[in-house]
Amino acid sequence: MSPLAISLLVLLFVALLLVVAVQAEKTTALALRLSRSPLTYALSLAVYCTSWTYYGSVGRAATSGLSFLAIYIGPTITVCLWWILLRRMVQLKERYRITSIADFISARFGKSQAVAALVTAIAIVGNMPYIALQLKSIKDAFSLVIEPGAPAGTWLIDQFGPVIVVVMTLFAIVFGARRLDPTERHRGMIAVVALESLVKLLAFLACGIYVTFFLANGFSDLLGSQAADNYEIARVFSIGGEGAYVEWMTLLVLSMAAIICLPRQFHVAVVENPSERAILPAMWLFPLYMVLINIFVIPIAVYGIRSGIPVTQADTYVLRIPLQHGDTWIAVLVFIGGFSAATGMIMIAAMTMSTMVVNHLLLPLFSAVSFLAPMRRQLLRWRWAGITAVLSLGYWFETKLGDSYALVNMGLISFAAAAQFAPAVVGALCWPKGSRAGALAGLAGGFGLWLYTLLLPAFSRSGWLDPSFLDNGPWGIGLLRPEHLYGMTTLSPLSHSVFWSLLCNAGLFVLVSILWQRSQEEERLAQ
Repeated sequence: MSPLAISLLVLLFVALLLVVAVQAEKTTALALRLSRSPLTYALSLAVYCTSWTYYGSVGRAATSGLSFLAIYIGPTITVCLWWILLRRMVQLKERYRITSIADFISARFGKSQAVAALVTAIAIVGNMPYIALQLKSIKDAFSLVIEPGAPAGTWLIDQFGPVIVVVMTLFAIVFGARRLDPTERHRGMIAVVALESLVKLLAFLACGIYVTFFLANGFSDLLGSQAADNYEIARVFSIGGEGAYVEWMTLLVLSMAAIICLPRQFHVAVVENPSERAILPAMWLFPLYMVLINIFVIPIAVYGIRSGIPVTQADTYVLRIPLQHGDTWIAVLVFIGGFSAATGMIMIAAMTMSTMVVNHLLLPLFSAVSFLAPMRRQLLRWRWAGITAVLSLGYWFETKLGDSYALVNMGLISFAAAAQFAPAVVGALCWPKGSRAGALAGLAGGFGLWLYTLLLPAFSRSGWLDPSFLDNGPWGIGLLRPEHLYGMTTLSPLSHSVFWSLLCNAGLFVLVSILWQRSQEEERLAQ
């Protein structure tokens, strides 16, 4: 289709989202019933499935086999514990007016500003490039579905990213930061996220049905034994290559932590929870959603390989297959689904991050520096500025990192950053002896090792840093090589980083908590 036609369709879709958000904000009986519906709550939890899931699951299946399933099995395992863990977190949210994961962790450890600020810093570093990944997916998908050689194509591709950033910024401000009280539920925003989750599910299912039953002859054709004759197709059905079991365990651990510890997931699961009663239906609705959105991943991957599209382009099979057969409207539907997957994450992440930055970085600064004290009266505007800054920085990352190694792998890198919150969160709920000093030591140690063993090597492979320290270690010390710390050479970079960072994090948390004297306030909060 022409670039203008696609742009108009996107604007119409955004207008639909705007109408839904406005209606959901009203106090009519229908609006209130929908906002409190367990189905709306469960669909909002599906913000977990970003464009990295929507496009990347097929790509990962084509290149790494069945290991993509671990990213969904992990959350399902955690969901089984929600009536114990999540229900307690919701109860604590109501009692202590929790607004973010930084608030939650710091509230348990004496309402420590230092803990909250450190959690906020980790969230910013870990999530900013992930927002860039969503923006990149929107831009790349747009460039695929527009008519090749269209006169306005290049200009619209160049301007599409900034326009989307502006629209998402305004949307997040209007429906996520209209009032100063961040503890209020954002019914309009959550209704939009729920609708986008439904759209991306239906779009992916439509593509899967189209590929499986219209282009191929059903599941038996794509999943039959004859598939084993092709090495690339056989790889789709494998559990992975060498070290597959370690990789599966790493992905399980990361995804188990991510479903609660990612700031956006904590926000929709805890802060936006309408009632404890909504948790029980979500415990089966959310896993059902993940089953449905993955049921056609393998058939699409197999058909894409069989149709001759290079495996290097597997991340875009869901778009390229209908385009290859001239079925433009299927491709456009898929594009709208991918757009929904990306923008849902972008809006919730921007709203959550701005709240954390204002509450735990700017507000303490304004209180500590006397001449900045008048700024406390402008906190709402600072939240608006925070949303604008988060999305602008995300777009800046996208323009600078482009197709680099760091950005392409940012999904799992961000999961590994969010996993650093897990020891403190679990300790806050389940270990009364956990202390503020232990939480600070664990978070700082785990975050430092994550930076050193995963993020810096990713930037080095992208050409941003001198690659020599990867091979030789800093100052030529081989035992300190970031991806082979202390001579551990058998693990993949991701598994290696997760092992060392979580070992250091949990170890310091426990050890320092045991050795450090707790204050009376910490004792009271622990109980």
